[in-house]
Amino acid sequence: MLELLIVMGIFMIVITASSQMFVSLLSEFKQQSKITVTNIEGILGLEMMRRDIENAGYGLPWDGLTNYQELTNPVGELYNPAQFNDAPTNPPRAIFSGNGTGWQGTDRLVVKAINVAMNSTSEHWNFLYTSPAVSTNVWTPAADNLLATDHIIVISQDANSRILVPHTLGGFSNTFSNVAGFSTNRSDPSVVYGVDPNTPLKMPFNRADYYVQQPVTASDLPRYCAAGTGILYKAVIAHNSTGFLTPQPLLECVADMQVAFVNDVNGDGTVMQKFEDISNIVAYPADTIRSQVKEVRVYILAQEGQRDRNYTYPNPTPRVGQIGGDIGDVGRNFDLNANITDWSHYRWKLYTLVVKPSNLQ
Repeated sequence: MLELLIVMGIFMIVITASSQMFVSLLSEFKQQSKITVTNIEGILGLEMMRRDIENAGYGLPWDGLTNYQELTNPVGELYNPAQFNDAPTNPPRAIFSGNGTGWQGTDRLVVKAINVAMNSTSEHWNFLYTSPAVSTNVWTPAADNLLATDHIIVISQDANSRILVPHTLGGFSNTFSNVAGFSTNRSDPSVVYGVDPNTPLKMPFNRADYYVQQPVTASDLPRYCAAGTGILYKAVIAHNSTGFLTPQPLLECVADMQVAFVNDVNGDGTVMQKFEDISNIVAYPADTIRSQVKEVRVYILAQEGQRDRNYTYPNPTPRVGQIGGDIGDVGRNFDLNANITDWSHYRWKLYTLVVKPSNLQ
């Protein structure tokens, strides 16, 4: 009996140690799996943002704008994003942001370009000729061609201008099937841009807003996200309503987003200055943004993985931005303790995007 008890005791010790090791390994596996998922989401979502910043200004008219609409009914927003409108007659600003205008003092980034919409029509373009007859190119493969029902604009351009061409039936837009009706008082060739596949256009471009916000329904925030975090969204303005299309989540468990611009204010290409708020249309109209903005930096603080009770994050006020370096101090110190519940048992990662827009000029 004594030997049996001794064997059972040893067996229980081995089983207990094994179970603790198994639980530890399982917890570590779940943590590493969630970290991997987070990193993949970051790569995919932020690549979309990087692409849109790079394409800011693509297809935008500089002159010839008539009365158009932009965002007229920002229902459900935490602030009024209509303050970033250029309508009804101002040339659209390619890229800008308001410092601290979003949820919990986050920045909101606004990008205007034809191809920031999430449809294939906005990726297509063509040339419009008047001589020897009105014509457009036929691309190969056929999938690159605009459809007859696609809603388009026409831009007459040279080195110093991008003029929005009116249609003889009125307005600045029509379907590709009626491309021959755009005014002949333009350069040859002019550029035809697809904007939307189904809807008559209320503005001669597309606009995407990037912002951090908690979901309207709290349960839509994933359970593994720390309380106090939100989601990085991309929202495209709809042409068939007064607001946005359904916002697309790009990155979950986000605590903060800050945006900074590096501008060549003197035009000499050597002395650059940093700015964190270029939302004022008087100080930064479209032509100033086109000529000055050389680089855009986006800093995003997000949770990496899930809660880990055996981990302690060392810094309660991480810098969302940078101190010193090539552009000096930008961003802010984010107070995790004041904004995030049980912040110290989460890993926090700073994503940094450094993008040079290539379509402003």
